[in-house]
Amino acid sequence: MSKNPTPDQYLLNPSLPVIRENWSGNGFYKGRFLNEFRPGDHSLKKVLKWVTQPNPQKQEKKQDTWTPALHDPKKFLQGNQDGMIWLGHATFFIRLSGVTFMTDPVFFGGPMMKRKTELPVHVKDLPKVDYVLLSHGHYDHCDKKSLKQLRKHSAFELLCPFHLSKVVQKWLPHTKIQEAGWYQQFNLPVAPKVFLLSAFHWHKRGLLDEDTCLWGSFMLQGPSHTLYFGADSGYERHFKEVQKLFPNIDTAILGVGAYSPNFMMRDSHTNPEEAVQAFHDLGARQMVPMHYGTFDLSDEPSSEPVNKLKSLEKSGALKGELRILGLGEPLFF
Repeated sequence: MSKNPTPDQYLLNPSLPVIRENWSGNGFYKGRFLNEFRPGDHSLKKVLKWVTQPNPQKQEKKQDTWTPALHDPKKFLQGNQDGMIWLGHATFFIRLSGVTFMTDPVFFGGPMMKRKTELPVHVKDLPKVDYVLLSHGHYDHCDKKSLKQLRKHSAFELLCPFHLSKVVQKWLPHTKIQEAGWYQQFNLPVAPKVFLLSAFHWHKRGLLDEDTCLWGSFMLQGPSHTLYFGADSGYERHFKEVQKLFPNIDTAILGVGAYSPNFMMRDSHTNPEEAVQAFHDLGARQMVPMHYGTFDLSDEPSSEPVNKLKSLEKSGALKGELRILGLGEPLFF
């Protein structure tokens, strides 16, 4: 297994507290952020292999037209009870201790990324969003059009990893942005507490900007509910590190799609089996899967992630509660 180079500096936000003992900050080497335990391989060679090799599930994928069920979220959105709804991919509207959050807002499709499912609510009909949690800069998580649309009716504050403000500040010129390194707590005036935590992933939006912005996951800790948003991540030891700091996680939102072919995707995303292992590493009470059924980003058939999760649950391999949500379906805390 390859090793990270020795960082030439470690980055922390000096105005924010660090919650992990003896944590020096994010490793930074020649202008690029490093993963915690090992580098990921996102080379062009892998991309070319993926593009040129046949997909053994091609016919199965073509015939699989499954999409998540669509629910009307109006009652939840107009209420005040704590909980969340899934809007597709990695986008969740969350209400915790009366404070509202939106994770990785991506509401629309595009020429290279067609949306397979409807958005369960018009953007203009969303309640006010207090905070947007932006996990990293990839286009399927950091979308200019979606952020600008949301900003039209919500004067949200944006919480994100280091250097991501360089991407989004020009889109949102009057928006307050807080940046953090891993294992730091954001400065919020009211509960819940919000922390940026590690993830095994990467950054790239252009030809020459690979890993110039940091990536991460989030923990929301309210008086009566603790929620982990795993964002994009391959499987690594960081899930166990998170559990040491947060031993009583109620809900873990974990990616279960865009994992095939394995040689291409394993350093970016978890497959259902790996996501279940991550769930066990976290010691969480209930697992909510995401990152499937909205965009076609990989080779597995659309329904495969959910079917695999149900099989793991039925066999007893999943220890805890599995909550597979439809789009717009509320999960109350």
